[in-house]
Amino acid sequence: MIILEPSQGVNTDTEINFDLVSNLLTTLLEYKHKRKINIRVKVHKSRHKGISYCSHTKGNEYLINLDMSNKKRKYVFGTILHEIRHCIQNELFRFWPVKVMRTWKDYWYSPEEVDARKFEALTTHFIKSYDAFITLHTIFDKKKLNKIEKNK
Repeated sequence: MIILEPSQGVNTDTEINFDLVSNLLTTLLEYKHKRKINIRVKVHKSRHKGISYCSHTKGNEYLINLDMSNKKRKYVFGTILHEIRHCIQNELFRFWPVKVMRTWKDYWYSPEEVDARKFEALTTHFIKSYDAFITLHTIFDKKKLNKIEKNK
């Protein structure tokens, strides 16, 4: 299971249901990779304007520092997907870059960044799935499907 733990500031600023994002990511990635994925990812605001990054803290725990200078929904979701992919690169493929990139070109064309941008390309479809589930939850609650009401 992929567990996303947003800080209070990220929760407030994004208004994203991170439990739902966790469930959608877990379902997609475990199905496509045909194996269980167990990672815990804390999501905090980045202190560096315009820069989001992911770091491996220990074991199966990671920290995403999310750039909140652009609060557009597509940007935030895309950034989360991009950074989660770096966690998956390490967890499934044991690929974590240790070297510092000398130039922007080295960074841009590095295998891990190319791969993360490919995953980020799923953003629009991921948002559609997320919104569909939010709507489904709303209808479920509206129809009171949590229990069966007895006739009076």
